Amino acid sequence: MKKWTATASLLPAVLVILMSGCATSGMEATGKPSGDPKYAKHLVIHNEPLANKIIITDMNTRITGGLLEVSVILKNLTSTDKQIQYRFSWYGDDNFEIEQGGEPWTPTTLNGKSTVQMKAVAPNASVTTYKINVREL
Repeated sequence: MKKWTATASLLPAVLVILMSGCATSGMEATGKPSGDPKYAKHLVIHNEPLANKIIITDMNTRITGGLLEVSVILKNLTSTDKQIQYRFSWYGDDNFEIEQGGEPWTPTTLNGKSTVQMKAVAPNASVTTYKINVREL
């Protein structure tokens, strides 16, 4: 009986450890605390603690030579510098990613309480939308 009680008492701790490991694999940011939902849907944060510290404050798109061109302004809501990497993911009309993993991660520093502009051009004319992936170094 004592073995069963000891094993049962460890079960909640094991579950918490397993679930916390899954939480950092990549999450859709909500744009907290003041992000605009229309911008937040384009931001994917790959470090959970970073999700409440950066937001998209502005974004613009245009078609250049038949290709989607994107400009995104990312803001650091904290006073400490963030060493981040970003890359764009491109999607077609069917919401499937085009050339998955084709973009390299680009490092940059997001200074405290400042913004950084990131620009990219889609790899081909079938791209209709995008997401920007961000992770902390």
